[in-house]
Amino acid sequence: MIRLGLLLGGQMDNELCQQFGFDRSAIVERLNLLGLGGPAIPMIAEELQSHLIQPNVDGIIEEFYEALEQTPEFRLMGLDEGRINHLKMMQRTYLLNLGVQFDTPDYFESRLRVGAAHERAGVSLSLYQSFYCQLQNMLLSLVPDEIREKPDAFAELAHFIVKITSLDMSLAIEIYHSTEIHDLEDSITVCREESELLRRSLRFDSVTRVHSRGFVVQALEEKLSRALKDEKPLCAVMADLDHFKQINDAHGHLVGDHVLHDVATRIVTGARSSDIVGRYGGEEFLVIFENASLDVARDLAERIRIRVLGDPFTEDSTQLFVTLSLGVAEARAGDEAETLIQRADMALYEAKEAGRNRVRTELDIGPSSKATTA
Repeated sequence: MIRLGLLLGGQMDNELCQQFGFDRSAIVERLNLLGLGGPAIPMIAEELQSHLIQPNVDGIIEEFYEALEQTPEFRLMGLDEGRINHLKMMQRTYLLNLGVQFDTPDYFESRLRVGAAHERAGVSLSLYQSFYCQLQNMLLSLVPDEIREKPDAFAELAHFIVKITSLDMSLAIEIYHSTEIHDLEDSITVCREESELLRRSLRFDSVTRVHSRGFVVQALEEKLSRALKDEKPLCAVMADLDHFKQINDAHGHLVGDHVLHDVATRIVTGARSSDIVGRYGGEEFLVIFENASLDVARDLAERIRIRVLGDPFTEDSTQLFVTLSLGVAEARAGDEAETLIQRADMALYEAKEAGRNRVRTELDIGPSSKATTA
């Protein structure tokens, strides 16, 4: 086998046993699970070594490597003769320790390291399992006639061969599963991080850092439905920067983005902590006031307007004075997010028509008013 049998003799630090939880009780549990816990088992293990492996170890290795060299995966490794001879020596050590003191932590550690060696070498799990099956067949074919002539003795030895190789295989596979789980956990972590980045990109506007249009509209739909069901007041506010195009034309879009970000910050600080602020589009913002009547929402909108107006925006020693027009609408029976936003937008149009830098509510909408984003 490829890199089969690492550090099989002597004392080990049993690092892998500790990692996989193979203390004394876990070792006994694994042995009992495979039927390796009986008092006669150690004697059968000695028979395996004395009658099958020790007299035939060199022949087993040569036959095994002849079979290995027929597999494309092994040939692709491109191992030279020196490396192959080294691997054969390692396999010899492995075979001469097969079943020897199999109920000790050192044995479990050595078999876990076998799995680690194969995993690092890139041997596929399916090929690895087939090699163990091949080893089982080789050992069974070597049972001498004097044992075969005794059905009970042959059955005991044959069962032990299957069980001990299954133990070795199960311990090695622990490594494969651990690697797969670790890789899966890494993939899940990456997916979660990417999902969180995507979620944040969908939830927040990249320029203003307030909520995106999609998120704030969805939030309005949910909160509107709940407010109407619970018969609680809710208002929507459409806010628009006045003459924002002039800032972009005079100072460039980068300065315009800075102004948008600062305005958004002032809107958030002017609103209550429970209110939701989102960028609706361009220089337009949508604010949701829960548990707020039209009068309360108008006062909150006025506070936001004053907060934006309060201090000039400074950009490269240039002071820019920005004002905000706001329209307020209150939810009513039968409303959907679209109809509520439409009325708030119509109130915003009234504020623009009245000279900008002011707050208007849906009660101020005249008979000829229409929504605008100007």
